[in-house]
Amino acid sequence: MMRTLSTFAATAFAALALAACSDSSEITRPAPSMVVSANAGSSSPGAVYAMTNEVTGNRIVAFDRAADGTLTPGGSFATGGTGSGNFEGSSNSLILGEQSPNNLNGGNHYLYTVNTGSNSISVFEAKHDGLTLVEVESSGGRAPISLTVRNKLLYVLNSDGIQCTGGIPSITGFTIWPKGDLTPIPQSRRPLSAASNSGCSQVSFTKDGGVLVVTERGADVISTYVVDRGTGLATGPVTNQTSGNGPFGFTFTQRGQLLTAENFQGAALQGGAASYDVSPDGILTPIGPTARNGRSDTCWIVNTDNGKYAYVTNAMSGDISSYSVAPDGTLTLLDPVAGAVGFIAEDMALSGNSHYLYARSFTQGTLSTFEVQEDGSLTPLQVLGGLPPGAVGLAAK
Repeated sequence: MMRTLSTFAATAFAALALAACSDSSEITRPAPSMVVSANAGSSSPGAVYAMTNEVTGNRIVAFDRAADGTLTPGGSFATGGTGSGNFEGSSNSLILGEQSPNNLNGGNHYLYTVNTGSNSISVFEAKHDGLTLVEVESSGGRAPISLTVRNKLLYVLNSDGIQCTGGIPSITGFTIWPKGDLTPIPQSRRPLSAASNSGCSQVSFTKDGGVLVVTERGADVISTYVVDRGTGLATGPVTNQTSGNGPFGFTFTQRGQLLTAENFQGAALQGGAASYDVSPDGILTPIGPTARNGRSDTCWIVNTDNGKYAYVTNAMSGDISSYSVAPDGTLTLLDPVAGAVGFIAEDMALSGNSHYLYARSFTQGTLSTFEVQEDGSLTPLQVLGGLPPGAVGLAAK
């Protein structure tokens, strides 16, 4: 039976009784693996951040990451806004800033998150001893669900209603000044290709920052916008047809190819991933057919720093599938069930060196840790509970 993402919220909260039976403090830790990690060199400590999306007050829950990838609680930090409490069907609702040529946004020292319930964006400075709230800025629209940062620019995807099913979803731009301060770019708001029932999921810059990409799974298109490097204004959208159906989360290889997860509108056992070349004018060219994984509701995707492997979460199947990524961007399925996460498997994040992969369960409120091996396989290390069920957003360094 086909199940679309619009049914996720009801399904998820119906399963909360099962999650309540588990001990939120329990940590499961299998024996250490003897296989060398996929990225050579020793690992160093870092952090993982999760967003709660609570209507009573949105928070960032921080975890300290040890050199062996395991996590310990690192505090909770109010965003100064409110969440929606809903499953928004989005990716990149919580991101770390990226290195800019003049280092204005600190290169992974600033954390950005949406407050979907209060139509705002929060900026934190990420320090070794926690997070400091820098600013809360209006998102320039209603119900923001996804963010992207490149150089001195930030763009936000405003859904204008739950899962972009009503209203007029759009993107809006901001410049980033020293200390992470945001300033709206006048006249930067641009509509998506579909005025309603867009099912928009994610906005992200390409590697060079010249194009913005937005997935619209309901409309089954990928919209692109060309960004003026002087003004920061985006022109578009250019509407690109997909290789398969239901583009959701996406990422980019080091060579700039676009990798997308495809959920096929929630059809059972039809999930997959696709890849595209991206031209400077926003035209997408499929690199090959969708690489199916035989799982259900494939929604989030990440790519390792060395570019060799990609991982997707299959929401309704509750697990992770692994792919190899060729230099030309071709995707090949490695393992349809590379790791178990739990119902509903959602956001993922790789540590800064891609040694470790983290994945959330929407209904169980758990965070699973995996070690990424040289052959692309995943070794489970830890399952940490205590996150509010229904939360979204994950970032790591």
